[in-house]
Amino acid sequence: MTGVVLGVAAAFCWAGLDVVRKALADKASPVAIAVVLLLGQLPFLFVWASIDGSWVARDVYWGPALGSMAMNALANVFFMRSLQLSPMSRTVPFLALSPAFSLLVAAPLLGEVPSLPHVAGVALVVAGSVVLNSDLGARWWGGVIAEPGARYMIAVAFLWAGSLALDKVALPHAAPSTHALILTAGSGVMLLLWVASQGRLGELRVALRAPRPLLFGLVAFAVAAIGLQMLALGFLWVAVVETLKRGLGVVGSIVFGRIFFLEPFTGRKIMAAGLMAGGAAVLALT
Repeated sequence: MTGVVLGVAAAFCWAGLDVVRKALADKASPVAIAVVLLLGQLPFLFVWASIDGSWVARDVYWGPALGSMAMNALANVFFMRSLQLSPMSRTVPFLALSPAFSLLVAAPLLGEVPSLPHVAGVALVVAGSVVLNSDLGARWWGGVIAEPGARYMIAVAFLWAGSLALDKVALPHAAPSTHALILTAGSGVMLLLWVASQGRLGELRVALRAPRPLLFGLVAFAVAAIGLQMLALGFLWVAVVETLKRGLGVVGSIVFGRIFFLEPFTGRKIMAAGLMAGGAAVLALT
């Protein structure tokens, strides 16, 4: 039950982070916001790691950790680009593919072969995404063409699934606090060096001129989300963490999209939210 509580709490923090990132999407470039998001977490994660008082236990940690860093960095940029191109309620639901990607990635990497309830929970979440986007074209996959941000978000779903699996490979060799700090620092530095190599450091100043409450919310939600997620991975399978995060996160994106961005409620969205919440509940009770 501890793992489920941690996973659900992380899911709601990710949903809150999605809202803040959408609000910041037109304030600066995707890369600049991603750099601020990642580097802004470091003081808080450093305090957590310092209190924890642990470090990397084995050198085998660094291979999966570096892979996760690179995938996480690219995913953050693609996420912001997707929100710039399309409405939140039309793009975030494609992240529901992430649990399916997690099942495919975690089986060979971690030996996490899903049971029938696991598959059923993931299927409900993916079905909710199909229902939600069924009006985008003759087929659901037509939504990839209809929404310019959808292709970026599907790439994000795959990158985050792969990153999370690599996180779990790395965690036996480092404390959750240490890995959260190293992962975030590494991803942030990778992006910062790329921005500098392109002569685009001025974009960071633009991002830092965004409203202070939004920047604070960006960092606060991110710190809480990554911390809770690292702890949840100690109790739950990768696919379970991803399904809780996506199922509840998409429900949150629909609700928050209405509250903050006046994106309309429809019968289709309500049905999709029900399916996704049901899938998350199946996994929580498995």
